[in-house]
Amino acid sequence: MDVSQKQNLVQSLRQEQVMTHQQIQALELLFLPVLELQAMVDAELEKNPVLDSEKPDDAPPEPADSDEWLNQVLKMDEESRYIRSQRAAGPSPEEEERRQHYLESVTVEQTFQELLLDQLRFLELAPELRSCCEVVISGLDDDAYLKSHPADLAMASGQNLEMVNKAIAIVQQLEPPGVAAPDLRTRLLLQLERKGQEDTPVYIAVRDYLDEIAANHLPVVAKKMDISIEELKDVILEMQALNPRLSTESVSPHEYVHEEVIISEEAGELKVKVNNDYLPNLYISKQYRLLLEDQNTPKETRDYVKEKIRSGVYLINSIIQRQTTIRKIAGAIVEMQAEFFLKDMNAMRPMTMAQVAEKVGIHETTVSRAVSGKFLRCKHGLFPLRQFFSTGYETEDGNSVSKNVVKNAIKALIEREDSYSPLSDSDIVLELEKEGYKVARRTVAKYRESMNILPSNLRRHY
Repeated sequence: MDVSQKQNLVQSLRQEQVMTHQQIQALELLFLPVLELQAMVDAELEKNPVLDSEKPDDAPPEPADSDEWLNQVLKMDEESRYIRSQRAAGPSPEEEERRQHYLESVTVEQTFQELLLDQLRFLELAPELRSCCEVVISGLDDDAYLKSHPADLAMASGQNLEMVNKAIAIVQQLEPPGVAAPDLRTRLLLQLERKGQEDTPVYIAVRDYLDEIAANHLPVVAKKMDISIEELKDVILEMQALNPRLSTESVSPHEYVHEEVIISEEAGELKVKVNNDYLPNLYISKQYRLLLEDQNTPKETRDYVKEKIRSGVYLINSIIQRQTTIRKIAGAIVEMQAEFFLKDMNAMRPMTMAQVAEKVGIHETTVSRAVSGKFLRCKHGLFPLRQFFSTGYETEDGNSVSKNVVKNAIKALIEREDSYSPLSDSDIVLELEKEGYKVARRTVAKYRESMNILPSNLRRHY
């Protein structure tokens, strides 16, 4: 193989490697929700000096360089090279106020364990006991329960069981009430003890009859406690005021939900807009372009700048590809669910990701990952893009409806039921048939459970 062939082979392999990297980056960006994408772009702006978020004063000059690829990049027109907001003007005062409020509301939060450790610092404890308390805190699970056995904690801390039990009692006195409880019953009892309600009916109900109350065996519990059903209902109201779940996670900016797609209606026609408001405009810095234009720039510097420009343009192109793909997917959803957007939510039709993938011309798995964590806003409200995909049922008149429509029908029936004689799953099947939906009882049970709706025996009021 001669030198020329070797050079061509190396160049071909290098181009193939670059394309693979670009495709991987494009896919990674496609899967990110918009606020995670915003954070990633901000980090890239910090890391890559040739990227700029402010538009240069002049059009990019053509550099005095023989790199054909770089020349093509720098001669690309602004619309294809830069990420630009679709708005002609800047944000309105109201929009800017909302954005500023969001930025000011995002603060650095302590972790739950750090919050507990900070409380320990205010207590006068012997070093061995403090260390043991820290081991107890480190043993809490994600719901702030202490599932570890005291013997295991003793081994981990190098202390005896008496010291461990004393440490557990101290941690259980920290905020929020109920932390470090081994189970739900103990958590609720700890909260009642903190309120000084050890000898009250609600304390007795939690201590002795929590499982029977959870199973809705109210007449049985009332008889055992020697109180009326009405008095037991008052006890249960007090129980419901307790906190079974403790918040153990800090809120991060990524947990805020913002729409990526906005659907509007103009003169009976649906419009699809991809929301770019949370993305900065990206440009190739004029300063670094001038470095390439300057013949006196050392080769090492030129090579460095070229590589950074390549990286920056890959990012820009990947974001353009991401927004374009989401727009195409949203456009296909709107086309196939037009009646939903124009009329009401019960007009949602069955639609699969395979159907959208075929219409858009991409793989079904790409659709699945692209819609994950993305939200759409329309006149009906804010919806996860995934909600528009479902199998369906055929009604008696031959029309197909989404399973979400059937779920909504089940939910509506339960909301209207007599709470003293709630509908069984078999009753719901019969009611659905009257509305034109033929659904099996096991399907009703599955949909009801997916909506976190209890079975009829647990929904019954007394």
